[in-house]
Amino acid sequence: MTVLVPAYNAGRYLRPMLDSVLSQDFRDFELLVIDDGSTDDTAAVLAAVRDPRLRVVRQTNTGLVGALNRGLDEARGEFLARMDADDLMPAGRLSAQLRAMHDDPALVVCGTDYELFGALTGRVRMPRTDAACRQRLLLSSCHCGASVMIRRSVLDRSGVRFRPEFAHAEDYRMWAELSEHGTLGNLPMLGYRYRIYPEQVSAVHAEEQRRAHLRIAREHALAAGVRPLPDRTLGTLLWPRPPAGVAVIPAAARTVAALAGPSAAALVRRPGVETARFTGRKVVEALAAVRRGR
Repeated sequence: MTVLVPAYNAGRYLRPMLDSVLSQDFRDFELLVIDDGSTDDTAAVLAAVRDPRLRVVRQTNTGLVGALNRGLDEARGEFLARMDADDLMPAGRLSAQLRAMHDDPALVVCGTDYELFGALTGRVRMPRTDAACRQRLLLSSCHCGASVMIRRSVLDRSGVRFRPEFAHAEDYRMWAELSEHGTLGNLPMLGYRYRIYPEQVSAVHAEEQRRAHLRIAREHALAAGVRPLPDRTLGTLLWPRPPAGVAVIPAAARTVAALAGPSAAALVRRPGVETARFTGRKVVEALAAVRRGR
């Protein structure tokens, strides 16, 4: 098995991530780090690790998608587990995912729940079954991208790779493509700790990420034979903007009213427990943002 970690100027958080992976109860893996042209102390942090399971590939900077695809080409393991350089892997994740992959040969991607820490906190429950994952894919990614384990033989056979034209939402596109080659699922366990801080990629490139996300959702719906939601409808549901300068109770009421239409449109288009759960979560998150004054 290969644990794939792209790293760019990750020295600040890199050692805790490495320790969390190398201390897993399942130990027969290579930890493949693609150093994507880092200019900080990333190389020094990696050089200080004396574990033979660590393999470092250094390259000139290509960006995240290029580093991920280099990792797919370099990986030696039968299964590919993802990890980001600034996050943490809770104990037991790899062994649990390996059991799931061995138990179900049709399972192509196996993820987990995840926990936010840092600037935000909280646990996020991901859809469990293949049917629930497919409902979620019509709206958003059905996996926390760096929590997954992928069956590498399917990648090799299908030729699916991370696509640069969907940068910053490349994992969502990959799950949409891999859904055509097997089943998807998430284990009911905390398998990933996701650090939230202002400089992370998802914050810096938020607008690009949103444009890519809407395109993926639109194209995947068409490929699945489902009517796409209008970009404005889906965008309002995924990234609501609570009214500024308004007292909490009126702002909360306006936020719920703004989300009512998009939530109903999603449920009418594809009814299901996961669709209802996801749209309900977006309302709860928007109300939490109102209370925080955002």
